[in-house]
Amino acid sequence: MKNNKPNHLVSIISEMEKSVINEHDIQHKLNHYLVKHKQLIQFSEIFHFVRYDFCRLNFIVGARCLNDEILWAGLARNLMEELGGKSGISHNQLYRNFLKSIGTKPEAELQCPAFARDFNDSWEEFARNAPLIEALAAIAIYEIFDVPDYQMLLELLEQAKVPEEGLIFFRVHANAHHFAMFEDTVAWILTQEGGQEAFDRAQYFVFETQRKMWIGLTECLETKQLVAAN
Repeated sequence: MKNNKPNHLVSIISEMEKSVINEHDIQHKLNHYLVKHKQLIQFSEIFHFVRYDFCRLNFIVGARCLNDEILWAGLARNLMEELGGKSGISHNQLYRNFLKSIGTKPEAELQCPAFARDFNDSWEEFARNAPLIEALAAIAIYEIFDVPDYQMLLELLEQAKVPEEGLIFFRVHANAHHFAMFEDTVAWILTQEGGQEAFDRAQYFVFETQRKMWIGLTECLETKQLVAAN
């Protein structure tokens, strides 16, 4: 990708993520699975495991930044946002509210499917071992996915008649602007020698990992549906 001001990256990367979703027919497949309440509960259990680990990843990358605030400032802002800001409800609690609103088991009783474990392991490996500026860029890029991903999920869950309390988590993320917290960091990365190449490698990692996640998610739901039918 050619050099762009960081705020211009948002629309470009959002459209690329929408293309991945369309390429694999993710919205149509999820809509098919979420029409029944039992499968809605299965989705809520599975999706828990592809979103719950990102606070920890912020801490892993942050621990590598030492005292350089141009590197860790975006991570710190992001973690504060995950807590709900100064007076809001944490995003983890909002997801727990979603689970409760549709009658899902408490999160401590949920079991992580293999594809989600692979997804999280890939991210942890990258967060720990990729060059630091690539790891930071990957976190920033992933935050751009909030709007296209959660707008799609919000539409599907509204159609599935999820109670309003359970939709708040998805509404918050469908209107999120978390990448703005990383703009200074990304601008700095892109001015460094090899920074554009590092950003491009991070982008490739994020998109390939996310593509595998969407495929794994829909295949996992399909498998559960087939098992239930037999």
